[in-house]
Amino acid sequence: MRHYEIILMIYFNKNIYINDIIKYYSNIVNKNGKIHRLENWGLRKLAYNIKNNNKAYYILMNIEVKINIINLIFNDLKLNKNILRYIIIRKKNAESEKSIFISKNNVN
Repeated sequence: MRHYEIILMIYFNKNIYINDIIKYYSNIVNKNGKIHRLENWGLRKLAYNIKNNNKAYYILMNIEVKINIINLIFNDLKLNKNILRYIIIRKKNAESEKSIFISKNNVN
């Protein structure tokens, strides 16, 4: 299995339940691999407007899954209308300690 880091930017909308989105992707990973780190960075102001939005919720996940599962997640992210932007990065090792962002900004 390979290690990946996923950062999601979710639309800022009162009708979207962030915890449901986190739970949905967590369930996919937990059934087929392992989550090493999951952080909700909360609502953040964007540096510039993206699709007429100036705020988004940020989620960080470090996971360990097989390539077919990451392809499934990638395809799902492309089609999910609640996701503003995303990035998936392959990592050499599992990352489980708090991110630098959490340490610097005291986000829970």
